[in-house]
Amino acid sequence: MNKQLKIGFIIISIIAFIITTTLYKNKIDNQYFKVYSFNGENKDIRISNGIIIVYPNKQIVSGGEILYTGSKNENIQSYSKKIYINEEGNNDNVVLSNSVSLQNDNKGIVFPDEFLLNKGVGEISSEKLFSEDLNIIKDNFYFCLDYSKVNGEKGNFIIKLNVNEVK
Repeated sequence: MNKQLKIGFIIISIIAFIITTTLYKNKIDNQYFKVYSFNGENKDIRISNGIIIVYPNKQIVSGGEILYTGSKNENIQSYSKKIYINEEGNNDNVVLSNSVSLQNDNKGIVFPDEFLLNKGVGEISSEKLFSEDLNIIKDNFYFCLDYSKVNGEKGNFIIKLNVNEVK
């Protein structure tokens, strides 16, 4: 009788272990994440090595690196970099933004020099940067660089970013 009780306990323990392991594996499998890379360029600016990581409870955007490939050597007083989703002509969905202003420098700085020093576009993480439909970023992800020259003139560069899912 004692031997049968031990065997019964072992069988029940093994079944409980298998069920618990299977349920836990299914829970882990449902907590997937997706990785996207992005880049883009126009005749003056190149964005490379951008990455988006989407976990179930956290979203991360690293804007990658910016390289000025243009020939303009105008002195700029300030600039702002922005990554946004342009859905139906509405660019209000800003994902990442940062600005630089040279307040006490009358000469300003030129783009090639500035982007040699500050190559990074920036990084942000949050629980919810994007809507539920992640496919929207594949065709509607943009980078914008707005700038002001020392003489007060304003300008900007807009680049449509190519987004690809990394598998």
